[in-house]
Amino acid sequence: MKNLEKSPSSVPAAEPDFTPVEPDFTRGDPLPAGRRAHVRADGVRVVLGGRVILSDVSVTVSAGARLALVGENGRGKTTLLHVLAGLITPDQGVVERTGTIGVARQNLEARNGETVGTLVLGAMRESDRALRALDQATTALAEGRPGADDAYAAALDAATRLDAWDAQRRIDVALAGLDACADRERPLATLSVGQRYRVRLACLLGARFDLLLLDEPTNHLDAASLAFLTARLREHPGGMVLVTHDRALLKDVATEFLDLDPSADGLPRRYAGGYAGWQEGRRRDYESWVRDHEAQQAEHQRLADAVSEAQGRLSTGWRPDKGTGKHQRQSRAPGVVQALRRRQEELEAHRITVPEPPQPLRWPPLETRTGAPILRCHDVTVTGRLHQPVTTALNGGDRLLVTGPNGSGKSTLLSVLAGELTPSTGELRHLSRARIAYLGQEVPDWPAAMLAHDLYEQHVGRLHSAGKLHGGTALPLTATNLLDREARRTPVGRMSQGQQRRLNLALRLAERPDLLILDEPTNHLSAALVDDLTAALLTTPAAVVVATHDRQLLHDLAAWPALPLTADTRDLP
Repeated sequence: MKNLEKSPSSVPAAEPDFTPVEPDFTRGDPLPAGRRAHVRADGVRVVLGGRVILSDVSVTVSAGARLALVGENGRGKTTLLHVLAGLITPDQGVVERTGTIGVARQNLEARNGETVGTLVLGAMRESDRALRALDQATTALAEGRPGADDAYAAALDAATRLDAWDAQRRIDVALAGLDACADRERPLATLSVGQRYRVRLACLLGARFDLLLLDEPTNHLDAASLAFLTARLREHPGGMVLVTHDRALLKDVATEFLDLDPSADGLPRRYAGGYAGWQEGRRRDYESWVRDHEAQQAEHQRLADAVSEAQGRLSTGWRPDKGTGKHQRQSRAPGVVQALRRRQEELEAHRITVPEPPQPLRWPPLETRTGAPILRCHDVTVTGRLHQPVTTALNGGDRLLVTGPNGSGKSTLLSVLAGELTPSTGELRHLSRARIAYLGQEVPDWPAAMLAHDLYEQHVGRLHSAGKLHGGTALPLTATNLLDREARRTPVGRMSQGQQRRLNLALRLAERPDLLILDEPTNHLSAALVDDLTAALLTTPAAVVVATHDRQLLHDLAAWPALPLTADTRDLP
Protein backbone atom coordinates (compact mmCIF):
# COMPACT_ATOMS: atom_id res chain seq x y z
CA MET A 1 0.00 0.00 0.00
CA LYS A 2 1.41 3.35 -0.95
CA ASN A 3 2.05 5.76 1.89
CA LEU A 4 0.18 9.07 1.74
CA GLU A 5 1.35 12.04 3.81
CA LYS A 6 -0.68 15.23 3.70
CA SER A 7 1.69 18.16 4.16
CA PRO A 8 2.37 20.59 5.66
CA SER A 9 0.01 19.82 8.52
CA SER A 10 1.93 16.57 9.02
CA VAL A 11 4.80 18.56 10.54
CA PRO A 12 4.34 19.15 14.27
CA ALA A 13 4.33 22.86 14.99
CA ALA A 14 6.97 24.33 17.27
CA GLU A 15 9.00 21.10 17.50
CA PRO A 16 12.58 22.30 18.09
CA ASP A 17 14.22 19.44 16.17
CA PHE A 18 12.26 20.14 12.98
CA THR A 19 11.59 23.16 10.77
CA PRO A 20 7.83 23.53 10.38
CA VAL A 21 6.29 24.98 7.27
CA GLU A 22 5.58 28.67 7.87
CA PRO A 23 1.81 29.16 7.52
CA ASP A 24 0.22 31.99 5.60
CA PHE A 25 -3.30 32.49 6.92
CA THR A 26 -4.36 34.35 3.78
CA ARG A 27 -3.46 31.46 1.44
CA GLY A 28 -5.15 28.51 3.17
CA ASP A 29 -1.97 26.98 4.60
CA PRO A 30 -2.38 24.84 7.78
CA LEU A 31 -4.72 26.37 10.29
CA PRO A 32 -6.17 25.19 13.57
CA ALA A 33 -9.05 22.99 12.46
CA GLY A 34 -11.08 22.89 15.67
CA ARG A 35 -13.66 20.13 15.57
CA ARG A 36 -12.47 19.02 12.13
CA ALA A 37 -8.97 18.22 13.41
CA HIS A 38 -7.92 14.61 13.19
CA VAL A 39 -5.13 12.16 12.44
CA ARG A 40 -6.03 8.98 10.61
CA ALA A 41 -3.68 6.05 10.04
CA ASP A 42 -4.70 3.00 8.04
CA GLY A 43 -2.77 -0.24 7.58
CA VAL A 44 0.45 1.11 9.05
CA ARG A 45 3.51 -1.11 8.98
CA VAL A 46 6.92 -0.10 10.34
CA VAL A 47 10.12 -2.13 10.17
CA LEU A 48 13.16 -0.93 12.11
CA GLY A 49 16.48 -2.74 12.06
CA GLY A 50 14.93 -5.70 10.28
CA ARG A 51 12.31 -6.10 13.04
CA VAL A 52 8.61 -5.55 12.46
CA ILE A 53 7.57 -2.97 15.06
CA LEU A 54 4.03 -2.29 13.81
CA SER A 55 1.93 -4.34 11.42
CA ASP A 56 -1.50 -3.52 9.96
CA VAL A 57 -2.29 -0.87 12.59
CA SER A 58 -5.23 1.44 11.94
CA VAL A 59 -6.34 4.22 14.25
CA THR A 60 -8.21 7.52 14.06
CA VAL A 61 -7.69 10.34 16.55
CA SER A 62 -10.42 12.97 16.37
CA ALA A 63 -10.71 16.38 17.96
CA GLY A 64 -12.36 15.09 21.11
CA ALA A 65 -10.27 11.94 21.54
CA ARG A 66 -8.46 11.01 24.75
CA LEU A 67 -6.60 7.98 23.45
CA ALA A 68 -3.93 6.05 25.36
CA LEU A 69 -1.46 3.79 23.55
CA VAL A 70 -0.67 0.97 25.97
CA GLY A 71 1.41 -2.20 26.01
CA GLU A 72 4.76 -3.52 27.09
CA ASN A 73 7.95 -1.66 26.18
CA GLY A 74 9.01 -2.62 22.68
CA ARG A 75 5.45 -3.04 21.35
CA GLY A 76 5.68 0.12 19.22
CA LYS A 77 3.83 2.75 21.28
CA THR A 78 6.38 5.52 20.70
CA THR A 79 6.85 4.44 17.09
CA LEU A 80 3.11 4.73 16.44
CA LEU A 81 3.03 8.12 18.16
CA HIS A 82 5.81 9.33 15.86
CA VAL A 83 3.99 7.94 12.83
CA LEU A 84 0.87 9.89 13.80
CA ALA A 85 2.98 13.03 14.30
CA GLY A 86 4.76 12.71 10.98
CA LEU A 87 8.18 12.14 12.54
CA ILE A 88 8.39 8.62 11.05
CA THR A 89 7.18 7.65 7.58
CA PRO A 90 5.70 4.15 7.72
CA ASP A 91 6.91 1.46 5.31
CA GLN A 92 3.29 0.79 4.40
CA GLY A 93 0.03 2.49 5.13
CA VAL A 94 -1.87 5.74 4.73
CA VAL A 95 -1.58 8.64 7.18
CA GLU A 96 -3.57 11.86 6.84
CA ARG A 97 -3.72 14.87 9.14
CA THR A 98 -5.92 17.91 9.48
CA GLY A 99 -5.13 20.68 11.95
CA THR A 100 -2.13 21.56 14.10
CA ILE A 101 -0.19 19.01 16.12
CA GLY A 102 2.01 19.45 19.19
CA VAL A 103 4.41 16.67 20.16
CA ALA A 104 6.16 16.02 23.48
CA ARG A 105 8.91 13.47 23.07
CA GLN A 106 10.71 11.82 25.95
CA ASN A 107 14.01 13.58 25.31
CA LEU A 108 14.89 17.14 24.38
CA GLU A 109 18.44 17.84 23.31
CA ALA A 110 19.93 21.27 24.06
CA ARG A 111 21.58 22.70 20.97
CA ASN A 112 24.19 25.44 21.13
CA GLY A 113 22.76 28.90 21.70
CA GLU A 114 19.22 27.76 22.52
CA THR A 115 17.59 29.29 25.55
CA VAL A 116 14.31 29.03 27.42
CA GLY A 117 13.21 31.96 25.26
CA THR A 118 13.91 29.88 22.13
CA LEU A 119 11.26 27.38 23.19
CA VAL A 120 8.83 30.06 24.29
CA LEU A 121 9.15 31.90 20.96
CA GLY A 122 8.66 28.63 19.12
CA ALA A 123 5.47 27.94 21.07
CA MET A 124 4.17 31.45 20.33
CA ARG A 125 5.19 31.50 16.67
CA GLU A 126 1.79 30.63 15.24
CA SER A 127 -0.02 33.08 17.53
CA ASP A 128 2.43 35.88 16.68
CA ARG A 129 2.08 35.25 12.96
CA ALA A 130 -1.70 35.16 13.28
CA LEU A 131 -1.72 38.56 15.02
CA ARG A 132 0.67 40.05 12.44
CA ALA A 133 -1.50 38.69 9.65
CA LEU A 134 -4.55 40.20 11.35
CA ASP A 135 -2.81 43.60 11.62
CA GLN A 136 -1.88 43.48 7.95
CA ALA A 137 -5.38 42.44 6.95
CA THR A 138 -6.87 45.23 9.08
CA THR A 139 -4.67 47.79 7.32
CA ALA A 140 -5.61 46.38 3.92
CA LEU A 141 -9.27 46.53 4.84
CA ALA A 142 -8.99 50.14 5.98
CA GLU A 143 -7.25 51.06 2.71
CA GLY A 144 -9.94 49.35 0.65
CA ARG A 145 -7.61 46.93 -1.15
CA PRO A 146 -9.18 44.25 -3.39
CA GLY A 147 -9.86 41.00 -1.54
CA ALA A 148 -9.26 42.62 1.83
CA ASP A 149 -12.58 41.37 3.21
CA ASP A 150 -11.70 37.71 2.68
CA ALA A 151 -8.13 38.17 3.96
CA TYR A 152 -9.39 39.88 7.12
CA ALA A 153 -12.00 37.15 7.75
CA ALA A 154 -9.36 34.41 7.34
CA ALA A 155 -6.85 36.16 9.61
CA LEU A 156 -9.45 36.87 12.30
CA ASP A 157 -10.63 33.27 12.20
CA ALA A 158 -7.05 32.00 12.62
CA ALA A 159 -6.28 34.34 15.52
CA THR A 160 -9.54 33.42 17.23
CA ARG A 161 -8.97 29.68 16.91
CA LEU A 162 -5.48 30.08 18.37
CA ASP A 163 -6.70 32.50 21.04
CA ALA A 164 -3.54 34.29 20.00
CA TRP A 165 -4.03 37.29 22.30
CA ASP A 166 -3.68 35.04 25.38
CA ALA A 167 -0.70 32.92 24.27
CA GLN A 168 1.93 34.64 26.42
CA ARG A 169 -0.17 34.37 29.57
CA ARG A 170 -0.95 30.70 28.96
CA ILE A 171 2.75 29.86 28.64
CA ASP A 172 3.64 31.81 31.79
CA VAL A 173 0.92 29.98 33.72
CA ALA A 174 2.18 26.61 32.45
CA LEU A 175 5.80 27.42 33.33
CA ALA A 176 4.72 28.28 36.87
CA GLY A 177 2.40 25.28 37.16
CA LEU A 178 5.15 22.85 36.15
CA ASP A 179 7.78 24.61 38.29
CA ALA A 180 9.79 25.23 35.12
CA CYS A 181 12.47 27.85 34.53
CA ALA A 182 10.85 31.09 33.31
CA ASP A 183 14.09 33.00 32.67
CA ARG A 184 14.02 33.59 28.92
CA GLU A 185 17.78 34.20 28.83
CA ARG A 186 18.70 30.91 30.53
CA PRO A 187 20.62 28.59 28.13
CA LEU A 188 18.98 25.18 27.83
CA ALA A 189 22.40 23.55 28.14
CA THR A 190 22.63 24.79 31.74
CA LEU A 191 19.37 23.07 32.72
CA SER A 192 19.03 19.47 33.81
CA VAL A 193 17.21 17.00 31.57
CA GLY A 194 14.17 17.23 33.83
CA GLN A 195 14.21 21.03 33.85
CA ARG A 196 14.48 21.18 30.05
CA TYR A 197 11.59 18.76 29.75
CA ARG A 198 9.37 20.84 32.02
CA VAL A 199 10.06 23.99 29.98
CA ARG A 200 9.25 22.14 26.76
CA LEU A 201 6.07 20.66 28.21
CA ALA A 202 4.95 24.06 29.53
CA CYS A 203 5.41 25.59 26.07
CA LEU A 204 3.42 22.77 24.55
CA LEU A 205 0.56 23.23 27.00
CA GLY A 206 0.63 27.00 26.58
CA ALA A 207 0.40 26.89 22.79
CA ARG A 208 -3.00 26.13 21.28
CA PHE A 209 -2.71 22.92 19.27
CA ASP A 210 -5.64 20.96 17.90
CA LEU A 211 -4.02 17.66 18.83
CA LEU A 212 -1.46 16.83 21.52
CA LEU A 213 0.74 13.74 21.16
CA LEU A 214 2.48 13.10 24.48
CA ASP A 215 5.18 10.50 25.16
CA GLU A 216 5.65 9.84 28.90
CA PRO A 217 4.60 13.39 29.89
CA THR A 218 4.85 12.66 33.65
CA ASN A 219 8.61 12.08 33.53
CA HIS A 220 10.55 14.52 35.75
CA LEU A 221 7.39 15.93 37.42
CA ASP A 222 6.73 16.19 41.14
CA ALA A 223 3.30 15.82 42.76
CA ALA A 224 2.26 19.46 42.30
CA SER A 225 3.35 19.47 38.65
CA LEU A 226 1.52 16.19 38.03
CA ALA A 227 -1.67 17.70 39.42
CA PHE A 228 -1.27 20.75 37.17
CA LEU A 229 -0.58 18.58 34.09
CA THR A 230 -3.61 16.39 34.79
CA ALA A 231 -5.90 19.40 35.13
CA ARG A 232 -4.60 21.01 31.92
CA LEU A 233 -5.01 17.80 29.93
CA ARG A 234 -8.55 17.33 31.18
CA GLU A 235 -9.34 20.92 30.13
CA HIS A 236 -7.65 20.67 26.72
CA PRO A 237 -10.30 21.49 24.10
CA GLY A 238 -8.70 19.38 21.37
CA GLY A 239 -7.76 15.73 21.06
CA MET A 240 -4.77 13.92 22.47
CA VAL A 241 -2.78 10.71 22.35
CA LEU A 242 -0.97 9.54 25.50
CA VAL A 243 1.91 7.11 25.88
CA THR A 244 2.52 6.66 29.60
CA HIS A 245 3.12 4.07 32.28
CA ASP A 246 1.49 6.37 34.84
CA ARG A 247 -1.69 4.51 35.73
CA ALA A 248 -3.04 7.45 37.72
CA LEU A 249 -2.80 9.70 34.65
CA LEU A 250 -4.45 7.03 32.51
CA LYS A 251 -7.32 6.77 34.96
CA ASP A 252 -7.71 10.56 35.20
CA VAL A 253 -7.46 11.46 31.51
CA ALA A 254 -7.78 8.61 29.00
CA THR A 255 -11.22 7.58 27.76
CA GLU A 256 -10.08 5.13 25.04
CA PHE A 257 -7.23 2.65 24.91
CA LEU A 258 -5.38 1.12 21.96
CA ASP A 259 -3.67 -1.97 23.38
CA LEU A 260 -0.62 -3.05 21.35
CA ASP A 261 0.14 -6.14 23.42
CA PRO A 262 -0.24 -9.56 21.72
CA SER A 263 -3.77 -10.66 20.90
CA ALA A 264 -5.40 -13.80 19.55
CA ASP A 265 -5.46 -12.47 15.95
CA GLY A 266 -2.28 -10.39 16.21
CA LEU A 267 -4.11 -7.06 15.84
CA PRO A 268 -4.27 -4.18 18.34
CA ARG A 269 -7.40 -3.92 20.45
CA ARG A 270 -9.29 -0.67 21.03
CA TYR A 271 -11.32 -0.27 24.20
CA ALA A 272 -13.77 2.42 25.29
CA GLY A 273 -15.03 3.17 28.78
CA GLY A 274 -11.87 4.62 30.30
CA TYR A 275 -9.38 2.69 32.41
CA ALA A 276 -12.02 0.39 33.88
CA GLY A 277 -13.40 -0.37 30.42
CA TRP A 278 -9.92 -1.22 29.17
CA GLN A 279 -9.23 -3.53 32.11
CA GLU A 280 -12.57 -5.30 31.78
CA GLY A 281 -12.35 -5.59 28.00
CA ARG A 282 -8.80 -6.86 28.19
CA ARG A 283 -9.85 -9.45 30.77
CA ARG A 284 -12.75 -10.68 28.61
CA ASP A 285 -10.60 -10.89 25.49
CA TYR A 286 -7.88 -12.77 27.34
CA GLU A 287 -10.33 -15.28 28.78
CA SER A 288 -11.81 -15.83 25.32
CA TRP A 289 -8.29 -16.27 23.91
CA VAL A 290 -7.45 -18.88 26.55
CA ARG A 291 -10.73 -20.76 25.93
CA ASP A 292 -10.21 -20.83 22.16
CA HIS A 293 -6.61 -21.97 22.49
CA GLU A 294 -7.50 -24.69 24.99
CA ALA A 295 -10.37 -25.85 22.76
CA GLN A 296 -8.05 -26.19 19.77
CA GLN A 297 -5.45 -27.95 21.89
CA ALA A 298 -8.10 -30.34 23.22
CA GLU A 299 -9.39 -31.07 19.72
CA HIS A 300 -5.86 -31.70 18.50
CA GLN A 301 -5.26 -34.08 21.39
CA ARG A 302 -8.57 -35.85 20.70
CA LEU A 303 -7.56 -36.44 17.09
CA ALA A 304 -4.09 -37.62 18.15
CA ASP A 305 -5.70 -40.08 20.59
CA ALA A 306 -8.00 -41.31 17.81
CA VAL A 307 -4.96 -42.00 15.62
CA SER A 308 -3.28 -43.91 18.46
CA GLU A 309 -6.43 -45.91 19.04
CA ALA A 310 -6.73 -46.77 15.34
CA GLN A 311 -3.07 -47.81 15.28
CA GLY A 312 -3.72 -50.05 18.26
CA ARG A 313 -6.66 -51.72 16.52
CA LEU A 314 -4.55 -52.25 13.42
CA SER A 315 -1.83 -54.06 15.36
CA THR A 316 -3.92 -56.02 17.87
CA GLY A 317 -7.54 -54.97 18.26
CA TRP A 318 -8.96 -56.49 15.03
CA ARG A 319 -7.41 -59.95 15.42
CA PRO A 320 -9.96 -62.76 15.82
CA ASP A 321 -9.82 -65.19 18.71
CA LYS A 322 -7.18 -67.90 18.64
CA GLY A 323 -8.11 -70.75 16.35
CA THR A 324 -10.39 -68.64 14.19
CA GLY A 325 -9.95 -68.79 10.43
CA LYS A 326 -7.33 -66.75 8.61
CA HIS A 327 -9.91 -65.38 6.14
CA GLN A 328 -11.58 -63.33 8.91
CA ARG A 329 -8.30 -61.54 9.56
CA GLN A 330 -7.93 -60.74 5.87
CA SER A 331 -11.50 -59.44 5.49
CA ARG A 332 -11.31 -57.06 8.45
CA ALA A 333 -7.84 -55.62 7.77
CA PRO A 334 -8.81 -53.17 4.98
CA GLY A 335 -11.49 -51.51 7.10
CA VAL A 336 -9.14 -50.97 10.02
CA VAL A 337 -6.46 -49.54 7.72
CA GLN A 338 -8.97 -47.15 6.15
CA ALA A 339 -10.11 -45.98 9.60
CA LEU A 340 -6.50 -45.31 10.56
CA ARG A 341 -5.90 -43.31 7.39
CA ARG A 342 -9.02 -41.24 8.01
CA ARG A 343 -7.87 -40.45 11.54
CA GLN A 344 -4.41 -39.51 10.29
CA GLU A 345 -5.85 -37.23 7.61
CA GLU A 346 -8.09 -35.52 10.17
CA LEU A 347 -5.10 -34.96 12.45
CA GLU A 348 -2.98 -33.57 9.61
CA ALA A 349 -5.79 -31.27 8.49
CA HIS A 350 -6.31 -29.83 11.96
CA ARG A 351 -4.30 -26.68 12.61
CA ILE A 352 -3.89 -24.80 15.86
CA THR A 353 -4.53 -21.29 14.54
CA VAL A 354 -4.89 -19.55 17.91
CA PRO A 355 -1.44 -18.69 19.31
CA GLU A 356 -0.53 -19.55 22.86
CA PRO A 357 -1.70 -16.67 25.09
CA PRO A 358 0.87 -14.88 27.26
CA GLN A 359 0.90 -16.03 30.85
CA PRO A 360 0.39 -13.69 33.82
CA LEU A 361 3.07 -13.15 36.44
CA ARG A 362 3.53 -16.20 38.61
CA TRP A 363 5.10 -15.35 41.94
CA PRO A 364 7.52 -18.04 43.14
CA PRO A 365 6.83 -19.89 46.40
CA LEU A 366 8.69 -18.15 49.24
CA GLU A 367 8.90 -19.72 52.65
CA THR A 368 10.01 -16.81 54.79
CA ARG A 369 8.83 -17.37 58.34
CA THR A 370 6.61 -14.58 59.68
CA GLY A 371 8.43 -12.60 62.33
CA ALA A 372 11.85 -14.14 61.58
CA PRO A 373 14.51 -11.43 62.14
CA ILE A 374 16.05 -10.25 58.87
CA LEU A 375 17.60 -6.80 59.22
CA ARG A 376 18.47 -4.22 61.84
CA CYS A 377 19.85 -0.75 61.21
CA HIS A 378 20.49 2.06 63.69
CA ASP A 379 21.20 5.76 62.99
CA VAL A 380 22.40 5.08 59.45
CA THR A 381 23.53 8.08 57.34
CA VAL A 382 25.57 8.55 54.17
CA THR A 383 27.60 11.72 53.79
CA GLY A 384 26.23 13.98 51.08
CA ARG A 385 23.44 11.56 50.19
CA LEU A 386 21.39 10.61 53.25
CA HIS A 387 21.58 13.19 56.00
CA GLN A 388 18.60 12.00 58.05
CA PRO A 389 19.60 9.22 60.51
CA VAL A 390 17.50 6.12 59.86
CA THR A 391 16.71 3.43 62.39
CA THR A 392 14.51 0.50 61.42
CA ALA A 393 14.03 -3.24 61.93
CA LEU A 394 12.63 -5.71 59.40
CA ASN A 395 11.27 -9.18 60.10
CA GLY A 396 9.63 -11.80 57.92
CA GLY A 397 6.36 -10.52 56.46
CA ASP A 398 7.08 -6.86 57.26
CA ARG A 399 6.28 -4.05 54.84
CA LEU A 400 7.95 -0.64 54.55
CA LEU A 401 7.19 2.24 52.17
CA VAL A 402 10.05 4.75 51.87
CA THR A 403 8.76 8.18 50.83
CA GLY A 404 10.17 11.65 50.30
CA PRO A 405 11.05 14.18 47.59
CA ASN A 406 13.87 13.84 45.10
CA GLY A 407 17.19 14.33 46.86
CA SER A 408 16.01 13.02 50.20
CA GLY A 409 18.09 9.84 49.93
CA LYS A 410 15.50 7.14 49.21
CA SER A 411 17.66 5.24 46.71
CA THR A 412 20.69 5.69 48.94
CA LEU A 413 18.86 4.18 51.90
CA LEU A 414 17.70 1.22 49.84
CA SER A 415 21.29 0.58 48.68
CA VAL A 416 22.42 0.64 52.32
CA LEU A 417 19.68 -1.78 53.40
CA ALA A 418 20.63 -4.12 50.56
CA GLY A 419 24.27 -4.12 51.68
CA GLU A 420 25.51 -2.52 48.46
CA LEU A 421 26.54 0.76 50.08
CA THR A 422 28.45 1.21 53.34
CA PRO A 423 26.92 3.84 55.63
CA SER A 424 29.02 6.73 56.90
CA THR A 425 27.56 6.47 60.37
CA GLY A 426 25.42 3.99 62.24
CA GLU A 427 25.18 0.22 62.15
CA LEU A 428 23.56 -2.25 59.74
CA ARG A 429 23.13 -5.97 60.44
CA HIS A 430 21.68 -8.75 58.28
CA LEU A 431 20.44 -11.57 60.48
CA SER A 432 19.83 -15.32 60.29
CA ARG A 433 21.53 -15.82 56.91
CA ALA A 434 18.56 -14.02 55.38
CA ARG A 435 18.50 -13.81 51.59
CA ILE A 436 18.11 -10.22 50.39
CA ALA A 437 17.32 -9.23 46.81
CA TYR A 438 17.63 -5.65 45.55
CA LEU A 439 15.95 -4.30 42.40
CA GLY A 440 17.55 -0.93 41.65
CA GLN A 441 16.27 1.68 39.22
CA GLU A 442 18.93 0.86 36.63
CA VAL A 443 19.69 -2.55 35.17
CA PRO A 444 23.22 -3.90 35.71
CA ASP A 445 25.86 -3.59 33.02
CA TRP A 446 25.22 -6.96 31.40
CA PRO A 447 27.22 -8.30 28.41
CA ALA A 448 25.18 -7.03 25.45
CA ALA A 449 25.63 -10.17 23.34
CA MET A 450 24.62 -12.67 26.05
CA LEU A 451 21.21 -14.27 25.66
CA ALA A 452 18.74 -13.63 28.46
CA HIS A 453 18.45 -17.37 29.18
CA ASP A 454 22.23 -17.79 29.42
CA LEU A 455 22.55 -14.73 31.67
CA TYR A 456 19.92 -16.17 33.99
CA GLU A 457 21.59 -19.60 34.09
CA GLN A 458 24.94 -17.94 34.87
CA HIS A 459 23.33 -16.03 37.73
CA VAL A 460 21.72 -19.18 39.14
CA GLY A 461 25.09 -20.93 38.93
CA ARG A 462 26.70 -18.21 41.04
CA LEU A 463 23.89 -18.47 43.59
CA HIS A 464 24.40 -22.23 43.78
CA SER A 465 28.16 -21.88 44.24
CA ALA A 466 27.60 -19.36 47.04
CA GLY A 467 25.08 -21.63 48.75
CA LYS A 468 22.31 -19.05 48.38
CA LEU A 469 19.70 -21.21 46.69
CA HIS A 470 16.69 -22.14 48.79
CA GLY A 471 16.98 -25.85 49.48
CA GLY A 472 19.57 -26.03 46.72
CA THR A 473 16.80 -25.97 44.11
CA ALA A 474 17.11 -23.54 41.21
CA LEU A 475 14.09 -21.60 39.98
CA PRO A 476 13.91 -21.87 36.16
CA LEU A 477 13.51 -18.68 34.14
CA THR A 478 10.17 -19.93 32.84
CA ALA A 479 8.75 -20.26 36.37
CA THR A 480 7.66 -16.62 36.75
CA ASN A 481 6.37 -16.04 33.19
CA LEU A 482 8.26 -12.73 33.15
CA LEU A 483 9.84 -13.39 29.74
CA ASP A 484 8.26 -15.11 26.77
CA ARG A 485 10.08 -17.60 24.58
CA GLU A 486 11.36 -14.99 22.14
CA ALA A 487 12.67 -12.69 24.88
CA ARG A 488 14.49 -15.57 26.60
CA ARG A 489 16.45 -16.12 23.40
CA THR A 490 17.20 -12.44 22.80
CA PRO A 491 20.61 -10.83 23.49
CA VAL A 492 20.18 -8.52 26.47
CA GLY A 493 21.62 -5.61 24.49
CA ARG A 494 18.70 -5.87 22.04
CA MET A 495 15.97 -6.17 24.66
CA SER A 496 13.61 -3.28 25.31
CA GLN A 497 13.79 -1.45 28.63
CA GLY A 498 10.68 -3.28 29.74
CA GLN A 499 12.16 -6.67 28.87
CA GLN A 500 15.39 -5.83 30.68
CA ARG A 501 13.39 -4.76 33.71
CA ARG A 502 11.46 -8.05 33.62
CA LEU A 503 14.72 -10.01 33.37
CA ASN A 504 16.21 -8.10 36.29
CA LEU A 505 13.15 -8.89 38.40
CA ALA A 506 13.40 -12.57 37.41
CA LEU A 507 17.06 -12.60 38.52
CA ARG A 508 16.09 -11.17 41.89
CA LEU A 509 13.28 -13.66 42.39
CA ALA A 510 15.64 -16.53 41.51
CA GLU A 511 17.19 -15.93 44.92
CA ARG A 512 13.80 -16.65 46.58
CA PRO A 513 14.48 -13.75 48.93
CA ASP A 514 13.40 -13.29 52.50
CA LEU A 515 13.62 -9.52 51.94
CA LEU A 516 12.83 -7.87 48.63
CA ILE A 517 13.99 -4.24 48.24
CA LEU A 518 12.46 -2.43 45.25
CA ASP A 519 13.43 1.02 43.96
CA GLU A 520 10.79 2.39 41.58
CA PRO A 521 9.59 -1.12 40.71
CA THR A 522 6.99 0.04 38.17
CA ASN A 523 9.52 1.76 35.87
CA HIS A 524 9.19 0.54 32.25
CA LEU A 525 6.57 -2.09 33.13
CA SER A 526 3.12 -2.27 31.59
CA ALA A 527 0.04 -1.48 33.64
CA ALA A 528 -1.10 -5.12 33.47
CA LEU A 529 2.18 -6.44 34.86
CA VAL A 530 2.29 -3.74 37.54
CA ASP A 531 -1.17 -4.79 38.71
CA ASP A 532 0.04 -8.40 39.00
CA LEU A 533 3.21 -7.29 40.79
CA THR A 534 1.26 -5.16 43.25
CA ALA A 535 -1.01 -8.07 44.11
CA ALA A 536 2.05 -10.26 44.74
CA LEU A 537 3.73 -7.67 46.96
CA LEU A 538 0.61 -7.40 49.07
CA THR A 539 0.50 -11.13 49.79
CA THR A 540 4.08 -12.49 49.68
CA PRO A 541 5.42 -13.88 52.98
CA ALA A 542 8.76 -12.14 52.33
CA ALA A 543 9.49 -8.75 53.84
CA VAL A 544 9.21 -5.96 51.26
CA VAL A 545 10.67 -2.44 51.11
CA VAL A 546 9.49 -0.12 48.30
CA ALA A 547 10.46 3.40 47.27
CA THR A 548 8.39 4.95 44.50
CA HIS A 549 6.90 8.09 43.01
CA ASP A 550 4.22 6.06 41.22
CA ARG A 551 0.98 7.66 42.40
CA GLN A 552 -1.15 4.59 41.86
CA LEU A 553 1.33 2.32 43.62
CA LEU A 554 1.51 4.77 46.54
CA HIS A 555 -2.27 4.59 46.73
CA ASP A 556 -2.26 0.79 46.56
CA LEU A 557 0.37 0.54 49.33
CA ALA A 558 -1.07 3.34 51.48
CA ALA A 559 -1.78 0.95 54.37
CA TRP A 560 1.92 0.02 54.70
CA PRO A 561 4.07 1.56 57.44
CA ALA A 562 5.89 4.55 55.92
CA LEU A 563 9.39 5.90 56.47
CA PRO A 564 9.33 9.54 55.28
CA LEU A 565 12.65 11.14 54.36
CA THR A 566 13.25 14.86 54.01
CA ALA A 567 15.54 16.65 51.58
CA ASP A 568 18.72 18.20 52.94
CA THR A 569 18.15 21.97 52.79
CA ARG A 570 21.15 23.01 54.87
CA ASP A 571 23.20 24.00 51.83
CA LEU A 572 20.39 25.85 50.08
CA PRO A 573 20.28 29.69 50.16
